[in-house]
Amino acid sequence: MKTLITVIIVIFLMLLGFWFYLDHKCTENTKANQMATENTVNRAIDSVNHHNALNQPVQRTHFFPVKENKVAPVKKEKKPANVFVDDRDGQQYKTVEIDGSEWMAQNLNYKTDNSLCYDDNADNCKKLGQLYTWKDASTSCPAGWHLPDDAEWSRLINYYDGIWKAGTHLKKGGNSGFDVLMAGYHDKDGFYGKIGESSYLWSATEQNDNYASFKGIYESVANVGTYTYTKTDAFSVRCIKD
Repeated sequence: MKTLITVIIVIFLMLLGFWFYLDHKCTENTKANQMATENTVNRAIDSVNHHNALNQPVQRTHFFPVKENKVAPVKKEKKPANVFVDDRDGQQYKTVEIDGSEWMAQNLNYKTDNSLCYDDNADNCKKLGQLYTWKDASTSCPAGWHLPDDAEWSRLINYYDGIWKAGTHLKKGGNSGFDVLMAGYHDKDGFYGKIGESSYLWSATEQNDNYASFKGIYESVANVGTYTYTKTDAFSVRCIKD
């Protein structure tokens, strides 16, 4: 009888050990699958961004025409500019009030440890502002101001007729006083690009540990693009008042 009990106990322990082994393997496989999925998603985001996000959006011509509203839109006159002085370095920035919010009407040009001038040329910073990684952008605005999030950007864009038309209003020469210049970008591989063609402006909204939102405004089209990109690339910053 004792022998039978001993055999049963040994078999039970063997089965228990086998169950723990299978559970451990399943956990490892699950983690491996999760990592593989995350890497695939990140590679897909990289691929989409490298091919599309930094290029001007394609004008879509296959939409059915929208019936025109007979009510004339409210004409938005160009806003008068005010001036803000950054106490940290004495630099002055034009500001403009739009839909109840006060925005800087120039790109931030506050030097941080990691900020850059396009082509490493200081004259470009004077005209176009610094280029910042997302981490630096998140803390670069002066006291009383902050990096706008997606909701604040959307409010601005919607005030100027939405993503298909707002670029015309927000660019230099538009009627908003926001006066975006095509400042280009700097990527994590050390490449500068798109000056004179596009402007990329960080949002405070994160997608995950590696990606954050930004807005793209383009010289040759009216669209405003909303994308995600790696936080280590360097884009321009516009601050909004708290």
